Amino acid sequence: MKHSSTLAPLAAPSGVEPVGRGGPFRLAWLRPRPRRRDADLLSPLQIRWLGILLVCAQLPHALNIPAWIALFGVALVVVRMRLGARDAARPGAAPARIPSWALVVFAVITALLVRASYGYLVGRDPSVAFLFVLAGIKFLEARTLRDGTLVLCLAAFLMVTPFLFGQSPFALAATLPAVLAFGGALAALAARSPASALAAAPRRALVTAGKLVVQGLPLAALLFVLFPRLAAPLWGLPQASRATTGLSDTMSPGMIAELTQEDTVALRADFDGPPPPAALRYWRGPVLSRFDGRSWSASLARGEGTLVPYEGKGVAYTVTLEANERPWLFALELPAALPRFADTGTVDDVVLTTDQQLVARRPVGQARRYSQLSLLADRHPAGPLAAAENLRLPPRTNPRTLELAQALRERHADDRELIAAVLAMFRDEDFTYTLAPGVVHPRDPVDGFLFDSRRGFCEHYASAFAVLLRGAGIPARIVTGYQGGEFNPRGNYLIVRQSDAHAWAEALIDGAWQRFDPTGAVSPLRIESGISRALPNAEQLPLFARLDSGLLKNAELMLDALNHAWRRNVVGFDRVRQHELWRSLNLEPDAPWQVMGALALAAAAWMGAVLAGLALSRRRGERAALLWAEVCATLARAGLPREPHEGPLAFTRRAAQRWPEFAIAFHAIGESYAMLRYGRTAPRQRDALVATLARAVEVLPAPAALRSGGR
Repeated sequence: MKHSSTLAPLAAPSGVEPVGRGGPFRLAWLRPRPRRRDADLLSPLQIRWLGILLVCAQLPHALNIPAWIALFGVALVVVRMRLGARDAARPGAAPARIPSWALVVFAVITALLVRASYGYLVGRDPSVAFLFVLAGIKFLEARTLRDGTLVLCLAAFLMVTPFLFGQSPFALAATLPAVLAFGGALAALAARSPASALAAAPRRALVTAGKLVVQGLPLAALLFVLFPRLAAPLWGLPQASRATTGLSDTMSPGMIAELTQEDTVALRADFDGPPPPAALRYWRGPVLSRFDGRSWSASLARGEGTLVPYEGKGVAYTVTLEANERPWLFALELPAALPRFADTGTVDDVVLTTDQQLVARRPVGQARRYSQLSLLADRHPAGPLAAAENLRLPPRTNPRTLELAQALRERHADDRELIAAVLAMFRDEDFTYTLAPGVVHPRDPVDGFLFDSRRGFCEHYASAFAVLLRGAGIPARIVTGYQGGEFNPRGNYLIVRQSDAHAWAEALIDGAWQRFDPTGAVSPLRIESGISRALPNAEQLPLFARLDSGLLKNAELMLDALNHAWRRNVVGFDRVRQHELWRSLNLEPDAPWQVMGALALAAAAWMGAVLAGLALSRRRGERAALLWAEVCATLARAGLPREPHEGPLAFTRRAAQRWPEFAIAFHAIGESYAMLRYGRTAPRQRDALVATLARAVEVLPAPAALRSGGR
């Protein structure tokens, strides 16, 4: 049997077809994709709306991300809008586009730069910054309607992220332009015909979006008030890892003085009764027991303490603590109960240490609101091991201070007399309370302060006081926190700023820790009236830390009162307050059918009112359309049909030329219907135009009379 040297062509398998005779095969699924239709491409109007939406969604983040990220993200949006404008100006040219590989490079470089800026990539702040730029990169490559829809989704998510940083009314107001632009972008992406494109015109789209927002607000308010709230939130805001301004668990010379240059709010307090006087408002924070000759730090061996016995003379108040990324909470000395958080209603997340400090189990990454009860006491029992730890001093440091302590001990055998002598020294000798103490000895700062400069801030006086007492054999330690605060009369609450940061001392006397504030001996005004009254006029504090009145100060207090009321009544509207509101409305929280029935009835009533308004508006439009159709039919039977291209004004003008005796009626008909059909009119004006149109139509005779009159 002979074998041919030429093989017969193989049959193409299913799904595969030959390209040519004897040529290679090409898989069906590898054929070139069909060219996109023009209808699938984004129009210039759609590109403009998407760009406006992204810019409006990006602007609220201006203060939350680094400046270079904000500028880069906005620049990407501007570049895409400029490219879209250039393509619209050159319809015959190929559309400008940036290669896909370049966009991938942009994304990778951005991720690396964000990582370098924040020091980490997984977290709230870097993730929001990365999304900020990614939205611009996606918009830069957007070409089709599908791309536009993805950009719309990214913008919607970007609109929500400002509330991860704060839930103030100002954040809500900053998001409102993005909400309106979102409605315009939706209308633009849905525009597939000239008629629908008119709905995406800027003014009409914004008005429509505004109407939808206004119509939805009452329903949202009903759900907010009546929809049952959970006892605890389903999710919490992510923790940020960046350092923030505030007190630390260490204290070195100058640290608190630097903190007084910040006028940001540390906490706000609403008292159930009149607030205590300023001299008693010591907000207890970190307690520092370890001293290395220069700096103080917290003890490493702190266990769980016990509350001071409550005798029914406490002060009840509610604290709104700003985010500080640190675990400690603040309470007036001394806490008589553990704080109860408003969002959870529990006290499980807080521990009271042996030094009477409230410490949360997790850092305060967002504003927390909690109820607190305190005793206005300056003395509390000490633990059995407190004396040994609070007598230690590093060797060969601050020798002159130790010599002074020994001299004081030789003159005063009683501990209280020695402490009174130290306070008298600060009060009577040439010591100055100032934010600018000058340069002190780098190795022995206490010596440099007591014997050389004699100028210092609260941390200098508290540190020198504690070292003197330890050198004399009296256990002592430092307590940091805030002292005083500013009462806001517009909201009847207390504002405590970072500039109110303070340090004082505690001494172990007769088995109990006693508070002593050497700053009060040097500058009583600091304790009784606040820091702005105590410092010389030449030393400037931040604007909002000054107690003097003025236009900016009054405006700041008014805005702060608005923000605090929003947090208290909206953000802080928890399950307990909701049940109280239900009872005031004669709704029982234990009878959920009453609440749900009230919610359903209220929602149905509002939706019925909205639908009735829409039906009334449509009825006006339908009556106008019916009257216009009647006019067109009458004139057509009279021998003057309307041309397809003719509008109301052109058609009635031609009819007036044909029948001049009815020119006034035709003019009224054309003007009224054109205004009703194409104009922007108020409801009363529409009713008047419909009435004018109806009267003008009644003036016209029957078609037969028009035919005979027109000959």
